[in-house]
Amino acid sequence: MQDVTVYDDIFSEDEIEKITNTMLYNCPFFYGERDGLYTPPSGLVCDFGKIHINPTIEKILNIFINKIYEKDEKFKSMKLLRIYLNYFTPIENTYFHTDGENTMTCLYYINPEHDVNEGGETQFLINNEIKGIQSKPGRLVIFDGSLKHRATSFRSHPRLTLAIKFHK
Repeated sequence: MQDVTVYDDIFSEDEIEKITNTMLYNCPFFYGERDGLYTPPSGLVCDFGKIHINPTIEKILNIFINKIYEKDEKFKSMKLLRIYLNYFTPIENTYFHTDGENTMTCLYYINPEHDVNEGGETQFLINNEIKGIQSKPGRLVIFDGSLKHRATSFRSHPRLTLAIKFHK
């Protein structure tokens, strides 16, 4: 897909389970994140730039960032803008949005399971068509932040995604 790169199996199933449990039960989530200036809030967010990070979480975040550097060295010369965890409850609706010009967005799907019938994909609006990337556990998706995109929730369980944004 144009301007979207997918890497699978970034972490093993055991690592995904440990990361998911650590993030889910040790991160403070707050309501109020908006996809756009005039859209209502959707989902919960744990913004790591706005909280005290415990050493275990900090270690996990550094592992994620290093995985990005391993996949594409150009990120080493970019400025880290924001790192946060999105938490969407089942059947929650989100809005298409961009992450800004001159931004690269990296998403890690750390949900513990995947079933195509559950939904949970990241959708991109490309040439007036919606194209989706399934939220397979352990998957890293990297894309130009100027692409219109949105998260979709799962039907029956929360969707947990780590978002890391860089300035080009």
